[in-house]
Amino acid sequence: MTGFWEKPFVERTLRRVRNRLESRVQRTHIVAVLLGAGGSGLSARRKVARTLRRRQITAVVPEDDLPQDLGPSVAEEAVLSDADTHLVFLHVESWGSAAEFGQLRALPGVAPKLRVLVTPAYHPVYGKRRSYLTDAYMTHLALHGHVYAVGRNGRLRVPEPEDLIVMLAERYRQAKALGIK
Repeated sequence: MTGFWEKPFVERTLRRVRNRLESRVQRTHIVAVLLGAGGSGLSARRKVARTLRRRQITAVVPEDDLPQDLGPSVAEEAVLSDADTHLVFLHVESWGSAAEFGQLRALPGVAPKLRVLVTPAYHPVYGKRRSYLTDAYMTHLALHGHVYAVGRNGRLRVPEPEDLIVMLAERYRQAKALGIK
């Protein structure tokens, strides 16, 4: 007789647990800032921001969301250093975004939040290119563990930047909701 009652009880309990976990994740708020090159890079960041916002993750594109009358270097540093900013994604696609990486990695309030996306050729572990910038990526990787190979590469299977950003932001929110972060 216990087998008759046991299965529905377990199923109801699991459904309640699942619903409670999903609700916690949906109620958890995170802020992700999207940095990188202008032009087509800006268009790609705007597209990622729309995707994140549909998932109820606050996405900040500085060119669109920060006050235009403040200098970008001042406004960005204030927003990125703020405790309510959880993730900072920087897709290094240009010399400007490489310079931005150099500045941000030196800020103690920003560096741990910084997720650096680079082409596989410049990734300090997978790439073949060696430069001062690649060395700086290695240092950031060693200290904070957040340098990711993204984009096209014939042999190495790596995600597109947009897919990786959404995947990492969503997992960060889940971990924060469940008290792991």
